[in-house]
Amino acid sequence: MHVLIVTPEFPPQTGGIGTHCFEMATHWSSRAEITVLAPTGDWRHSRNLPYRLLATPAGGSRLGRLLGTRREVGRVLRERKVDVVYVAHWRASGIAVRLADPLRRLVPRYVQAVHGSEVLMLLTRPGASKVLLRCLFQWATRHVDAFVALGAYQGQLLERLAVDRRRIVVSPEGVDVSRFEHVDDTVLGEVRARHDLEGRHVMLTVSRLVERKGHDMVIRALPGILDAVPDTVYLVVGRGPREGFLRKLAHETGVAANVVFCGAVPDRELAAYYTASDLFVMPSREVDGDIEGFGITFMEAAACGKPSVGGRTGGIAEAISAGETGLLVDPGSPDEIADAAILLLTDADLANRMGMAGKRRVVTDFQYVQIAEDLLDRALDQ
Repeated sequence: MHVLIVTPEFPPQTGGIGTHCFEMATHWSSRAEITVLAPTGDWRHSRNLPYRLLATPAGGSRLGRLLGTRREVGRVLRERKVDVVYVAHWRASGIAVRLADPLRRLVPRYVQAVHGSEVLMLLTRPGASKVLLRCLFQWATRHVDAFVALGAYQGQLLERLAVDRRRIVVSPEGVDVSRFEHVDDTVLGEVRARHDLEGRHVMLTVSRLVERKGHDMVIRALPGILDAVPDTVYLVVGRGPREGFLRKLAHETGVAANVVFCGAVPDRELAAYYTASDLFVMPSREVDGDIEGFGITFMEAAACGKPSVGGRTGGIAEAISAGETGLLVDPGSPDEIADAAILLLTDADLANRMGMAGKRRVVTDFQYVQIAEDLLDRALDQ
């Protein structure tokens, strides 16, 4: 079986879509021939991969990227037999696939992954914009045989869009547990020394610095947290357009000395940051139709044995088993965020129980190797 994955993201680019496609390509390669079409500016990592990695346009205008992706999809489909096309994003990649094979003559099976916000916008956009987008979605996905909803929440969104539930395969997102099983003591020591973490309580967020992730609400909650746990430090890992705003907010709130902006960290250090923390916190919320479809970073924290505090929105309730592996809060309430953080920072036994429960859950139900095998059988190999 030859599977063509078409995606708008792929490592070394960061993002949930790219991570998902990388893991699927890696694990599916043990049973199928895999070709990946993706934009990327660094091909050094493509050597000795178990799949073929081909480039689509990464820069220029949106129209230019669309037409370039259509051209590359068409070339692959004409050059060799493809049994399944797996599309990672209905708009950024699916339109190009539909244009490349408008009459469905070259693709025996067509599978569409759904991550969350890209379909939520079809339900939340106002007026004519929503109507036009839904028409475009229906046209782009007309030939889809199966929608892979990466979580029950995404499946519910598809049903609200009148997609026949018989075409929906629900699957969780996952995590590569092997990346977090063994933390280099030297790297862990460097991380702790770099940020002066010895003897302190550490909260951590790993994400792009965008509005929906809720960094601002954690900063607003910090005064209350510091009243109860004065030695708390909040590590913010990642970069994004909100960094300037968040730095200013930390100063205005009087907590700048307790907020550390770590920037992007190398992969080899990521597990050390999770391990150095006591609590992972990310009170994501819906912003302009953009929402957390699942939250892979909650799974990464759990793989390191850490409890989480997350916003009660989107698919986060699947990533965090409330009361068992962490706590869910109103993402718009600094008081609720503070109360949850204080509870876990001051009750080490509770935090440890939740962290270990999360780790067991990840190992049992959320490993990418298991998810990829299941999707190959249920959605692709038909």
